[in-house]
Amino acid sequence: MAGGCSGPGGLFRAGADWISGAAGHDAGSVLMDAVSLIRSGQETETPWRFRLDELGWRDMVTALGQDTLPFAGLWCDGADVHALFMPSPTQPLAATLALENGRYPALSPARAVSSLYERMAYDLYGVEAMWAVDVRPLVDHEVWSATAPLDASPGLAGGRKGQISFQPSETLLAAGGVTGGVGPATGGTETSLHVAMAVSGETIVAAETVSGYAHRGLAARWRNSRLEDACRLSGRVVAGCSVAHQAAFSQAVEAACGSKVGPETALIRVVLMELERILLHLHTLAGLARGAGALLVASRCAWFREKLLALSAPVIGSRLLMDHCVPGGTRLREATGLGDLCTSLAKLGDEIYPGLATLWQTYPALSVRLSGVGPVDAALLDRVGLDGPVARAAGRDCDGRRTQRVYQSLWRLTAGRQGGTAEDRALILLDEIGESLRMLGEAGPRLGLTAGGRVDLSPDAGEGLGMAEGPWGTVLYWVRLHAGRVAQVFVHDPAPAALMVFEAALPGQDLADLGLLRQSLGVNAAALDG
Repeated sequence: MAGGCSGPGGLFRAGADWISGAAGHDAGSVLMDAVSLIRSGQETETPWRFRLDELGWRDMVTALGQDTLPFAGLWCDGADVHALFMPSPTQPLAATLALENGRYPALSPARAVSSLYERMAYDLYGVEAMWAVDVRPLVDHEVWSATAPLDASPGLAGGRKGQISFQPSETLLAAGGVTGGVGPATGGTETSLHVAMAVSGETIVAAETVSGYAHRGLAARWRNSRLEDACRLSGRVVAGCSVAHQAAFSQAVEAACGSKVGPETALIRVVLMELERILLHLHTLAGLARGAGALLVASRCAWFREKLLALSAPVIGSRLLMDHCVPGGTRLREATGLGDLCTSLAKLGDEIYPGLATLWQTYPALSVRLSGVGPVDAALLDRVGLDGPVARAAGRDCDGRRTQRVYQSLWRLTAGRQGGTAEDRALILLDEIGESLRMLGEAGPRLGLTAGGRVDLSPDAGEGLGMAEGPWGTVLYWVRLHAGRVAQVFVHDPAPAALMVFEAALPGQDLADLGLLRQSLGVNAAALDG
């Protein structure tokens, strides 16, 4: 998250009492730090969310320019704009500002990654971020059936049916304009993210991305949805990260309802998240190895992944791990057999993982091929707020699992790499697979025959936050309930920050390395497009 690399964990209820208003502070004083400015605002029904006036919001933006307060996201609900921060890994803090004539002062001059959220808010609601650093469309490229579709009065349809328009930035134009591109419009099997580039020979001089191809209207589909439908939708935000998203969503709903699941249910969710981490990391490593020409390593990763899936699917109930974390508990096919499954998975890991790790580290030229790809500066990661394995590969010790009580006796791994290259990122993923297998082995004997149980929820009205450490970093959900339904959802995923790191790392890279760089950073167009 922008402004820092603390990996948050746990959940936060609209009703917690850790924050009190900072009475007596002058909200207009730019000498105050950002946290004090926010807390000096008007209290709301959610004790960690404060309402500011426009001057207070502007002062907050000014203070953020000199403050390291981690930024977690910005969103609009049609009447207000909200900005979420994390003063510590377990303490959320949000600022709310009423829109005035559909406008608000932008956060992007102080938090660069917020420009992606501002552009999304404009595309969906038509609200304008004044003094924003980037006002280009993010997902609406004038091909929708209406503009500002979530506004109370949507606008007319765009004028370019069937053809996405692209506006190069001044930086790209200064580098020579668009002379090459890779993406869904180029006829290959690339991801649904277009990369427009200025190229000199085989070297990328400047580049920027065009997103929106994978937009599914998630914000609209969450509005006024039933809990079970909203949870199901959260599991489809990012392929391969369903457990992390549904666990965070479920925690947010439980927090909004003032409820909390028991320790065994929490441990079952941990088992599912660690299995998901192993499976996605193996998939990523297989892709990296294949792209680097190490086909034997790629096939070994894929084979190991398939062996794990063959063991786990009959007990859990699916190969995709979707819809097993639900508000109030978990849902598995053979929940009472989960402990034995963990033991079996750990045993399989003991048999296969050491050989895979050795093969990866000794395979001829694999290390050399990846070592020069996409070195990422730790300062860039701090500036955009990207955590997860990408940050840990650059020497940042940020893992949300350290802050979650259920992980306290399981989690041990800390950052051990410093270089920040694709090779470092691959080795971090490899290390994390081994650690997750160990955690599964330790969790198995702790799972009894109760299958965790379920907590009855009373989803009337309220707000809650929930977070999980997903395979690529922090996943956060803010959920507002009203009349027993989900009124609105905001999702923080590593995708926006990963995209900014990807764009910053492209200049100077060889064209042939673009796919390796994207995979090693975990760039995901679907998570970004929403």
